[in-house]
Amino acid sequence: MKHFPRIAVFILLLLVVIGLLLYKDYVQKSYSRNLDGKCHVASWNQVHTDSEFQSYIDMFSRWLWRRLNLSVENNQNYTSTSILGAYVYPKLISISLTSQYLSQQKIYCRYYDCKRRELLGSAYESVVFPESVVHCPRRAGAEFVSVSSGFNSSTPEPVRLSFKAYDEPVHDLSVCVAPLYGNESKWLQIVDFVEHMKLEGATYFYFYVGTINDYDRKMLTEYVRTGDVEVTFLQDKFERPAYAWHLLMMQDCHLRSKYHSKWITFLDLDERISSGTEYNNLLEVIESQPRSVGELHVSVLNILKYEDTPEKFTSMEQLKEDMMFRKWTNTIDPTWNASKAIVRPEQIGIMFIHYAIAKQFGVNTVKLNASQAAVRHYRNTLHRMEAPDWHPTAPTKSPTVQRWPLKPEFVESLSNAIVAKVQHVYCKVPVNCTTIARYLWESRQYPNPCISMSPIF
Repeated sequence: MKHFPRIAVFILLLLVVIGLLLYKDYVQKSYSRNLDGKCHVASWNQVHTDSEFQSYIDMFSRWLWRRLNLSVENNQNYTSTSILGAYVYPKLISISLTSQYLSQQKIYCRYYDCKRRELLGSAYESVVFPESVVHCPRRAGAEFVSVSSGFNSSTPEPVRLSFKAYDEPVHDLSVCVAPLYGNESKWLQIVDFVEHMKLEGATYFYFYVGTINDYDRKMLTEYVRTGDVEVTFLQDKFERPAYAWHLLMMQDCHLRSKYHSKWITFLDLDERISSGTEYNNLLEVIESQPRSVGELHVSVLNILKYEDTPEKFTSMEQLKEDMMFRKWTNTIDPTWNASKAIVRPEQIGIMFIHYAIAKQFGVNTVKLNASQAAVRHYRNTLHRMEAPDWHPTAPTKSPTVQRWPLKPEFVESLSNAIVAKVQHVYCKVPVNCTTIARYLWESRQYPNPCISMSPIF
């Protein structure tokens, strides 16, 4: 009889565990019943979790970051709540909002099936943190999500979950590109940027577009076609300045890249990272770091750029002259001012434009010296950059301007890649209208293609 209390405790614990397992199974089945058998629920979408936290350490870290008030923008507070993106990971869901004034406010996660019907009993009370981000537990059968300020409050239109529940990252190195805006032509900058970073080991690019003209869009669309790029168009009912979109893009791309990319860097279109001479590419530099490293800081070479990029492609000879890395090489010594970061997205709690504000416990940061890697930032002296601080005619106390060209073999590879891509996109071959069978256009009452290539309605 002296062992009876131990046996009783063991039986009690066993019953509790069985009860929890049965309850979880009941919850999952109840959500499935909500689907009325009309929605196919894939195996990856049959997961239910009870909390937005992945561990007690994760819970404590986020509590501490909130207490330290590490993410408060209080920006654009005239806007309503809407959703920019929603991402499903192995154990949780994260939602990025276009609102920038809700940090640490209570908010409800709402879940919907494939028919956009809310899953009964699935709502979860969460909190906005960091700014513009909501973390939610997973719900079996959820394909769309939304948020609400109260349990019975209205919700913005639900958005479809983007799958990020990969067992292993799809890409070793990807790039988040700051929002495109402004009047300067982008087509040459886009192809230069993408091909440069591909040579450095990047295999995927997350572009964010505020404004872009049709000519530049052709180059971006070509990279979407080949699977190198995905594009998020930044639009909302409420207008906001470009810098506000940049802050939103940082939060969204951090979420978008989790589990999809092992390493991610955040760059503007006029920036690209070059590896040092002792490495084959940037990815090799990254992979040489200890496993405990989750953030790398990269110093900046501010490259003087005295002109805007050309508006359109005119000839191969002119293209080679206009290639940015050939035309602009003057700079000064590297600086840590406005440096950029390369991070493991799952190990970062809060991301800022230039560095991680908060990291997971035990994650280290390393500063790379310029011999390992440096950001080449093409600073346009016609616009934001103050030329007198840099120009060779500036006072003698100014830093010494020097040439800092790319490695010759890199220049050759990059030049060839740009030429090939520009030829494909902009060197159009005119149609030979005489080879088109006459009945094809006459039977449809279309005009003669030798006169007009498209019908007029």
